[in-house]
Amino acid sequence: MEINKEVIFFICNHGFAYEAMAEARKAGARGGTIIHGRSSVSTEKAKFFGITIHPEKDILMIVCLEEQRLGLMKAMTTKYGVTTEARGLCFSMKVEETLGFSFEPLPIPEIPNNE
Repeated sequence: MEINKEVIFFICNHGFAYEAMAEARKAGARGGTIIHGRSSVSTEKAKFFGITIHPEKDILMIVCLEEQRLGLMKAMTTKYGVTTEARGLCFSMKVEETLGFSFEPLPIPEIPNNE
């Protein structure tokens, strides 16, 4: 059985990717990778169509199952989307091959019975 996978890219102002990841986890994401970078805008803070563009950016990448994609994207952009201070943009791409990823449900740790 083939498992269809996607990678979500969430690009936001620096400092908001961790909060966006927390929202994605609430929606079922298992984890993600955050990369820090700079915008190609040359000035410290530039205005573009009335929106202030900050040069420091975070890129959050989440590999997920195809059926999780929309829910995860909505979870992040609802709270940290383009109309918020985070200025979060989100897009996804299909993933053809993966190695080392597991999409099996995480085991629930047993709670010891302290009688």
